[in-house]
This record gives sequence, C-alpha cells and structure tokens, in this order.
Amino acid sequence: MTTKSKILITGGAGSCGKYLAGRFLDLGHEVRVIDKDTEPLRAIKNDRLEVFQAGLEDRDAVKKAVEGTDAIFHLAWSFSEVPLETFEQDLIGHLYLLEEAASQKVRHLIYASTAVVYGKPKVSPVDEEHPLLVDEARKPLYGIAKAAAEKLCVMYSKEGKVPSTVIRFWWAYGDEIGGKHLRAMLKTAASGEALEVPAGAGGSFLHMEDLSQGIEKCLFNPVAYGQTFNFATAYVLWKDVAEMVRDVTGSSSTVRVIPGKEWKGAAFLNDPWELSDAKARNLVVFRPKETSEAMKSLKKAIAACWAQMNK
Repeated sequence: MTTKSKILITGGAGSCGKYLAGRFLDLGHEVRVIDKDTEPLRAIKNDRLEVFQAGLEDRDAVKKAVEGTDAIFHLAWSFSEVPLETFEQDLIGHLYLLEEAASQKVRHLIYASTAVVYGKPKVSPVDEEHPLLVDEARKPLYGIAKAAAEKLCVMYSKEGKVPSTVIRFWWAYGDEIGGKHLRAMLKTAASGEALEVPAGAGGSFLHMEDLSQGIEKCLFNPVAYGQTFNFATAYVLWKDVAEMVRDVTGSSSTVRVIPGKEWKGAAFLNDPWELSDAKARNLVVFRPKETSEAMKSLKKAIAACWAQMNK
C-alpha cells in the first residue's frame, strides 16, 4: 500500500485499535477512530488523527465517521452478555456501518472476528473450514453474534456493496497482555502455590505487529475480498505459559500438568486452540514472527502485565 489513505477504526481506543491507529499514523495515513471511550487516545498527539466519541448504534455518528474514508477496520464490540444489548448495539451498529460503507463506496472493510466462532475445536490445527459450532462456544451469545456479523460482511461483499475481509484470531498481545486467566496464574505463582495446567492444551497467540502486518497485506488486495483468514503468531502450550509466569514473578511454584480428562479448572483452558494460518500465508503472503521470537515477546508482555498488577 504505497498511497496514503483515510482509514476508520471502530473500537479504535481498545488495545488492538489503539495499536493499529498508531501504526497507520506512522505509515503516513489519516486515521479516524469511533469509540464510546476515547480517553486512551489522548496520549496520541497527531494532526492526522480524528476522533468520534460515539457507539455504532448512533447512525448519525457512523455516517459522519465513514464519510470520505477509503477503508474501515471494524473492531468495535460491546462484549455484553445481555442478548438485547448485543443485538441493539453490536449487530445493529454493524449493519449501520455496512450500509454507510456501501452507500459511501468505501473501498475495503476488514472485520475483526474471533476464534470463538469455531465453538470448540474438533480438529487441530483449526482452519477456516472448521464448522462454526457457536452453541458449543464458551460464550455462545458472543459466538452467535460474531458469526452473524461475519456472514453479513461476506454477503455485502458478494453482492458488490462493499469489498470485505474477515479475520479471526484467538488472543492478541503487544508490549503488554491482559486476560483474567493469565492474571489468576500470576497471582497463584506469587502466592507460591502450584500452577496447574491441562495437558496438551494451549492457544495461538497473535502479536500486534503480526495483526497489523496481516491487515496491511489484505488491505486493498482484491485477493482478500470476500475471504476469511485466521491470523496467528505462535501456538503456545499452557505449560509453557505457566513457566513464563513462574519466571517473571520469581516464584518457586511447581508447574503441575493435569491430564485433560481430570482437569477441573476453567474449561476455556482445556482445549488445543491451534489456528492454522496457512490460507493467509498462501493467499496474502502473511508472515508472522518466528516462534522463538514470539515466545520471547510473549514472556516480555507477561512481565509487563505482572508489573502493572503491582503498581
């Protein structure tokens, strides 16, 4: 992408959105953000950043935010567990965005979905042809709504209304990483108790740099129009995460690996969430970090999380 563009990021004040806003500003693009909470963006001082404080259910605000943009990165989501809120905010807002993108002839919309739409992995690794078993998802409402939003993107793309691409990932991290399960592990290690993890389970972590790189490879690329891609940096076992946690806390905790059938902890942890990114590698030349580099950056992010917890 050599020409400079005007890019709208929905949910651009979240961890992924803020990173992408900074990245595309650094590349010389004009960036707009629409988000209900814009406070995290105050630290960015750049004349090419324009901020709209609103939710996507506010169609007038969406219309103004979309006007004149070349591309949209759609990350906004309420994460509500109340069905009416999910439909009235997330899905209605999603449709408003698609309608405005179509009417204003936006060149490309990239929608950030989630591995949750796969529900529960039946094979490993999980590729884009895996069935969407949303009723088996750890958060069924979230999975159902995100899958519906994906289908709407594909429909609008196939009908020639707005070229769209869907990306799915499991757990994104950058200089820092969050997550209640990780924070719980850090607290357990600090207490000196044993860190229990299920055998053979883990997940495909995605570094923000690889998220950005994947988006850059897709953006305005006709090969990506109407496609769905998994993005991943490295598959990491919970056993390895636990060892990182023990190291960054300076703990003497032991790491106890529990057979999957005997696991009594969070069900979320007891699945092999390994995503195949072969399709993205083949079609848009997605090239994530090497595994060794990814492991180092993940450990550094966990250390940053621990430091933040101790402020």
